Amino acid sequence: MNKSSLFLIVAAVYGLTAVAFGALGQHLFSIETGSHQAQLFQHAYTYQLIHALLLFWIATQLDEGFWVRAAAYAIGLGVLLFCGGLYILVFIGKTSFSWITPVGGSLIILGWLNLVIHGFKKLKSHG
Repeated sequence: MNKSSLFLIVAAVYGLTAVAFGALGQHLFSIETGSHQAQLFQHAYTYQLIHALLLFWIATQLDEGFWVRAAAYAIGLGVLLFCGGLYILVFIGKTSFSWITPVGGSLIILGWLNLVIHGFKKLKSHG
């Protein structure tokens, strides 16, 4: 399996699970509307869905070079850790794994930074 296919699959799984979690959050989970847990859940769901779309696009651009591939890895892992950490916080509470949320957020930021660097390098080369 090539890397593009791998990231397309990861993006699709992130999108699928975001929509499923969104539906389950509204219908099955007993999260009080307006509560801190509801806000965290909405935050996780939104970030997961937005970055699933971004990762899907990135997967189609992997041949653009190192910075795009680095963004794919950073965002792919970052979404798992950041959103996963928020979901754990919502459903289980603080655990010894709570540190993964800020690490995931930092990886997402790094992924976006990689795309910025790629854009500047591409702009410079077409100059």
